[in-house]
Amino acid sequence: MADKIDELLSDYFSGKIEMQIKLRKLDLQTPLVHDENIGGGKAQNKHVRLVDDILIREDEDTVLQELYKLRDQQQMITDILSTFDSELIRMANLRYDRRKRKYEWKHIALLFNADESTCRKKIRKFKKEFNNKFWRID
Repeated sequence: MADKIDELLSDYFSGKIEMQIKLRKLDLQTPLVHDENIGGGKAQNKHVRLVDDILIREDEDTVLQELYKLRDQQQMITDILSTFDSELIRMANLRYDRRKRKYEWKHIALLFNADESTCRKKIRKFKKEFNNKFWRID
């Protein structure tokens, strides 16, 4: 269970879900049509609605819908994190954000003027409380 919470917090603080949503939307906007009509005529009364086609593709895409569900889950995480102390959230952010380098415990301890074991205990307690609140709501 701890690995699942670590991964969830790491994805949250790194902004992974938003990045995946943006990439998926870009993939859906890329046309995959290969015109094999060599030397033939073109359709005369064909209406091209690019924006409508993109919106339809996004609405029907199951991968994108799953990512939207994960984004809703992230909003729930934001609500849960708002109940914690800001110093504790900052400490968790330093530990779990993958966009920055992953801070070691000794660096986090220096930033917060605390002992390494104290920081580890605080994060362990934070994860336990977070786990209880998250699975109770979900």
